[in-house]
Amino acid sequence: MRILLFVTAPIKVFLFPLITLICYLLYLVGYLFIKVFRMRYEYWRNKCMALWGRMVIKLFSMEIRLEGTPPKPPFFIVSNHLSYLDIPIYSAFIDTTFVAKAEIKKWPVVGFMATTLGIIFIDRTKRTDVKRVNNLIASNLNDQQGVTLFPEGTTSPGLEILRFRPSLLEHAAVSNIDVSYSTLRYETLEKDQPAYKSVCWWGNKSMLKHLFQLSKNRKVLVDIRFGAETVNHTDRKILAMELHKKVTSIFEPVTHQIEEDFVPLKF
Repeated sequence: MRILLFVTAPIKVFLFPLITLICYLLYLVGYLFIKVFRMRYEYWRNKCMALWGRMVIKLFSMEIRLEGTPPKPPFFIVSNHLSYLDIPIYSAFIDTTFVAKAEIKKWPVVGFMATTLGIIFIDRTKRTDVKRVNNLIASNLNDQQGVTLFPEGTTSPGLEILRFRPSLLEHAAVSNIDVSYSTLRYETLEKDQPAYKSVCWWGNKSMLKHLFQLSKNRKVLVDIRFGAETVNHTDRKILAMELHKKVTSIFEPVTHQIEEDFVPLKF
């Protein structure tokens, strides 16, 4: 069995970008047609992203355990952040765009793809960029899509919920928007690598190396929990604290201890 996993792992590593590219090219054909006729693109984007998400879930032998009811657009939702896999998994269940770090926009090919998919980018090194991003969040909330935000500002091994960045909740606070919340948790089988190492992506490990490690797992159990209520407050700091409490209340750690050092982003 272990030998078979070493054989299939490189195939999965190859198929992940291939599946991503195929789904994107499918989206791009429709996107160009939509742009020519000046139509809205969100519905088509949602369908292509959902297809990509379901294919990624199948590729990595993920078993989804869903609790709660996914929100319907327009919605503003916050979640903990563990891996690049969070994106396709959420895309399979909710119609949403995402707020992502500006570095991704500079990645070859991926940056262009993310831009045309309507991803909202934020430069975490510039405090002045927050106002622009909050304006984009406001303009992207509509009847065909919500906005998903990872207010921890970074991925983690899933020991706990990291402190939330209040600045990214400015629009929700000023507009007194009802904010939904959810959590993700990954688990692997007993003889596989622990999920905090092989599924959560953090630290300095390259994506290629991590993909190979992920691909050697026989199965990945994914818990998605959607909160039963929403939170609102006109003070962004209080809103961030209340959301942090709510997310923590439904969060189950991926692990309770790790062998490596983990230092969260400071802000």
